[in-house]
Amino acid sequence: MLRVAVVDDEKAQSDLLENYMLRYGREHDEEFHITVFQDARVFLRDYQADFDVIFMDIQMPHVDGMTLSRTLRKKNSTVILIFITNMVQFAVEGYAVDAMDFIVKPVSYYRFASSLTKARNRLKQTRGVNLTIRTKEGIYRIDSSQVQYIEMVMHHTVFHTEDGIYDSTGSLKKLEEQLEGQNFARCNNGYLVNLRFVRAVEGEDVLVGEERLKISRTRRKVFLQQLSEYLGGK
Repeated sequence: MLRVAVVDDEKAQSDLLENYMLRYGREHDEEFHITVFQDARVFLRDYQADFDVIFMDIQMPHVDGMTLSRTLRKKNSTVILIFITNMVQFAVEGYAVDAMDFIVKPVSYYRFASSLTKARNRLKQTRGVNLTIRTKEGIYRIDSSQVQYIEMVMHHTVFHTEDGIYDSTGSLKKLEEQLEGQNFARCNNGYLVNLRFVRAVEGEDVLVGEERLKISRTRRKVFLQQLSEYLGGK
């Protein structure tokens, strides 16, 4: 499900975008949770960094979309931002706030669908899969993109993440199957590495974040091939 915000003071325009999303959802088997803000000040006041995509009008009373976006970027640097405008001269300025796209009014469905497809593809590149980790302290849900590597230690699966270490139980093989397509690879029988965090390969070691892990002779060829394919596809 995509969580989408529409920030536009014109109800007819926000209704149009909602209808386009419903049509897109039927055609592409996608679900949307849509929140409409007709006042930019309310959007900024209530913003909780829980949207995947934001469609934003540039010309609005009280706070214009470009000013709002500069403030937004201080709170969230990664949310996908798409401007809806009839003033194409703002396009250059939009690069400063990392806008993914500009759609010029009147908005056609096919132009809208093209932009939304582009947004979905970008999200697929940055998102992982949800992992449920059970530890002695409790149950945690994390995104696999935050996992640097998973280590097998005495029947324990230890998740080394950007936010900390989680000691759980389970099978590394099952995790490998669950993470298929998410750019994880084994450097040896005891480590499953997120290739996104590989900084270097030095001799028999791979540097993952701040850690140095051993590459086994039996895994070396396949691991280096997977790493090469990942780096070549970036």
